[in-house]
Amino acid sequence: MKRRNFLTRSLLAGGLATQSLGLAAPASDSASISPGTAFGEPLIAGPDPANLAILQAVLSPASGYGEISVNDGAWQKILPEHKGMVAFETHVLKFLLPPLPAGAKLRYKVTVFAVTYQSAYKIQRGPLVTSGEYVVTCLDPSKKTTQFVVWNDTHENAKTLDALQEKTARLTPDFLLWNGDQTNDVYAAEKMANQYICPNGRSIATHYPLAYLRGNHDVRGPAARLVEKFTHTPGNDFTHAFRSGPVACLTMDTGEDKPDSHPVFQGMVNFDAMRARQTKWLASVIEEPWFRSAPYKLLFCHIPLWWTKDDPNREYYNCHKPCRDAWQGLLVKAGVQLVVSGHTHEPAHLPATPERRIAQLVGGGPQLERATLTHFVANEKNLTITMSTLDDKVVHRLTIDPA
Repeated sequence: MKRRNFLTRSLLAGGLATQSLGLAAPASDSASISPGTAFGEPLIAGPDPANLAILQAVLSPASGYGEISVNDGAWQKILPEHKGMVAFETHVLKFLLPPLPAGAKLRYKVTVFAVTYQSAYKIQRGPLVTSGEYVVTCLDPSKKTTQFVVWNDTHENAKTLDALQEKTARLTPDFLLWNGDQTNDVYAAEKMANQYICPNGRSIATHYPLAYLRGNHDVRGPAARLVEKFTHTPGNDFTHAFRSGPVACLTMDTGEDKPDSHPVFQGMVNFDAMRARQTKWLASVIEEPWFRSAPYKLLFCHIPLWWTKDDPNREYYNCHKPCRDAWQGLLVKAGVQLVVSGHTHEPAHLPATPERRIAQLVGGGPQLERATLTHFVANEKNLTITMSTLDDKVVHRLTIDPA
């Protein structure tokens, strides 16, 4: 869970060879790869420019490569290589990018091709199919401003995802943070690209990077152990931190909404151990200069640390209270001003009190009439947070002064 600092070394200094590949891309800037080879448009995730990756869903056994251009420089080829082997995947290809300069203009595209192994010495490769070209601006912690969007609890609801994506694209955020429960459960790898990368073929994050957080529904089912293959976070760890302009973001994993000892799990989870590791990580990351110097400090976690009704007799109390007890002292010490969550499907704002030292904001649910979009806009004067319904009614509006 060690956060890698923003790096500014060039790609060529990092040892990547520049290549002129001569592959024609489709004329449209947003054209998706043709059916039969891949599914939907690529997704870029991280969102720290030191830890970006491009993910492309595929429909059959395939391989491929990415191409990137930084600040309008030469195109460079990115192979999905691991221990000398280039990826050969049935559901998703992941292209790990080298550390990029903060604030850089990144152009990227993806090429995929079907692969058939007839024997060890007879490998057949299908036609090369190249995506459109996409442009992303990398996050920059030195900027005076930033704006970003948070979704939560979409639960595979197609109409809600359509509406959220349309509204988010119009806002052109610096990044999108998806705060857990993208799914209802995770039972089959062949369904996961549709759950996490390009739901029903829609574009989620092609022109701005995605910050992914896991929710309690995303740990349910036998294929839940594959979630990191279909998402990307630094080190494939669901606990990570990054900064965009004046805002420092902590993202932490609250696990399930029941204790590990609950009979439904049959001993197949150990979130207590994960929580302990996260607590050690939190104690370390809040001391890093990039975090301490941020005017605004936020924690994102799927399950709220505080609820509108804290009832020790309710089962959920045994989940969020251990997280709160483990992290609250460190969060207060760090100067965290707001915890942003989902899970309950009921929008709520709980202001800070002497007992609850940090304010808590909770997003809505998966249905069109219950879903919310939360827009964060930060500058030197303040951080304004507006939570709205999908028909543009303001549910909560908060203003946070810089520390």
